[in-house]
Amino acid sequence: MKAIVPPPTSMRLPEDLKVWLQHKAVDNRRSLTSEVIARLEASKKQEEKIEESS
Repeated sequence: MKAIVPPPTSMRLPEDLKVWLQHKAVDNRRSLTSEVIARLEASKKQEEKIEESS
């Protein structure tokens, strides 16, 4: 059975932010995509925690 792969999402980033994310991805031994996903998930979790406290 094949895994369902979502279609790619294009996003334009300022060059300095992209370079920073690429360096962080290398530091964390992740692909750029995995780094962006990990950071977005962490941000989402943090925001949900704040909303629960309100």
